[in-house]
Amino acid sequence: MKKTFAVSKVRLDAGGRITAVLWGPVDTEKNAWAAPEVEVPVSKAVKAIRAGAPVFALFPSTHGHIPDRQFMVADYEGGRATIVMDGPATHEREVHDMDRLA
Repeated sequence: MKKTFAVSKVRLDAGGRITAVLWGPVDTEKNAWAAPEVEVPVSKAVKAIRAGAPVFALFPSTHGHIPDRQFMVADYEGGRATIVMDGPATHEREVHDMDRLA
């Protein structure tokens, strides 16, 4: 069974691209973390997605975080890559709506 990951916080560069994430594997049957979250460079999430693992965004709510949109890889200049939301823009469910890493 392939791992599923969730991202609860992001760090953005001046251009609004994700550079780091707070993430971890999730147990989708229990809707719980399978291991503690860790802060990693976005390249780890890029690698996971390219290997076929689903990576979901967690958005802040009054009762903690709720899973919603899935990430996909976006390549940009210089051979670099980041992650972006898959699909069309959605009100209050974009990268800028997520909690931020300090």
